[in-house]
Amino acid sequence: MDKKRIKVVSSNCTGCRLCLQICAIHHFNEINPKKAALRIEALFPQPGAYKPRVCIQCRKCEEVCPEKAIYQREDGAMIVIKEKCTNCGECIKVCRPQVIFQHRDLDYVIICDNCFKCTELCNTGAISVYTKPAKESV
Repeated sequence: MDKKRIKVVSSNCTGCRLCLQICAIHHFNEINPKKAALRIEALFPQPGAYKPRVCIQCRKCEEVCPEKAIYQREDGAMIVIKEKCTNCGECIKVCRPQVIFQHRDLDYVIICDNCFKCTELCNTGAISVYTKPAKESV
């Protein structure tokens, strides 16, 4: 099965953070960018330079979760089983792009579920959907 991923072109990012807003609205029905499953990093001291950070689906979070509360769905998305997650934070420590989050209102971690709502609002092409072809079996 082909897997869809988020492609990042940092040079196109204006730092508007609409992607953060729509992520939080879609998943939590509130405008709270701290509940978004991605981040926009300002590249100080370069004025106007930003870097979107998104899940790269490396599966390290799945490997370290002591409760087996994280798994990779068939389409490639990393999914948190909210009822099993103890919010211990082990997954946060191993996340290279630093896009697994805890929020004081939640008793589970926030990880991107590949809904791609963020890409729908990005009109600069800083984040977009691309399809990674499935590996052909021999």
